[in-house]
Amino acid sequence: MNNRKNTTIFILGFIAVISLMTVFVLADSDPPFGVREITEISSSRPDLTTYPPDSLDNVAAGNVTEITMYGLSTTKAWAGYYGNITGSITLETSDGYVFYNWTALEPKGEIYASTAGAITWANIVCFLFDGSNGNFDVEVAEGWYGIQDDDTDGINETYTELTNMAFQVGTVPIAADSCPATNTYRYGQTPVNVDNDFENVLLTDEDALVFTTIIENSDADISADIVGFDDREHDFQLLVAEDGHDGQEDATTTYYFWAEIE
Repeated sequence: MNNRKNTTIFILGFIAVISLMTVFVLADSDPPFGVREITEISSSRPDLTTYPPDSLDNVAAGNVTEITMYGLSTTKAWAGYYGNITGSITLETSDGYVFYNWTALEPKGEIYASTAGAITWANIVCFLFDGSNGNFDVEVAEGWYGIQDDDTDGINETYTELTNMAFQVGTVPIAADSCPATNTYRYGQTPVNVDNDFENVLLTDEDALVFTTIIENSDADISADIVGFDDREHDFQLLVAEDGHDGQEDATTTYYFWAEIE
């Protein structure tokens, strides 16, 4: 995706699995403003008890047998959000009186999430694991979510590529191939994602992590969404870190979400 000039930005926090967001946006020199409507649809997790155990029926005393196994375990470090987004470009006063607006049924842009309720958007940069782009490194960040250095599903084990698309956060350009990035799965393509769909990028304002995904309405004159992980069409699929490790199984975290629409 080429660099895009974001002509509009609209930012505020909200908490939920997102299905519908109506966003009113002003020029990108304005301060962040709020998402006005959100509807939560559903949330679920895997039930590993539905997988019956495999068996071996030729066990014999005295035998020493080489075998291979494959097992499943639910991540204790990540949660996912997915859904669709609509928005509006608006011409209105500071009191909310609407002079005119333009509905964007298939908007382009990005969605951001963070446990910090306020982000200094002017300071936004790629999060680099060595801490050179902020006040903390990946070891500190993983500690916030109970992730150990040798965990398979750690932050640097998840964002393994520097292959992000170029985009802008407000007036701040994010160069291509400069941020830790990964792609959530598409149905029938897991784990291969050759089209770079549902891209997730890791940013920071130098104090907090900002989990980011690109809205998939990127092709001109095409209204259909792409098929996501569950064989349904979605505008976005967003990974966020969460501590569900031992002792935190029932804990929940407040996440704030922002949408930048163009």
